[in-house]
Amino acid sequence: MASRDTFSLPACSSVSANDGAIPYGTNISSVIVTGKKSDGTAATGLVAGYSVATNIVTVTLTDPSTANGTYHLKLICTLDTDDIVIEFDFNRVKVRDK
Repeated sequence: MASRDTFSLPACSSVSANDGAIPYGTNISSVIVTGKKSDGTAATGLVAGYSVATNIVTVTLTDPSTANGTYHLKLICTLDTDDIVIEFDFNRVKVRDK
């Protein structure tokens, strides 16, 4: 069973504002998403796919072969300005049967 989750990562509203996830005037041009168990070992099959559009990252997760538990997702985003790379870490992703 797969689930689709979205992460909205908006740009700041001005040069001096601190109200966004990425710098003012930038957009996410590409993303890489990885998943691991909370102990740092590989979570085989957890991330089935991902995409980015208009600073919204969509991640498709599947039931991992490692079963229920707590996982770590890492979103590595490349911005369209000067190839800046920003990493977002989500440390308590809970996976369980419905």
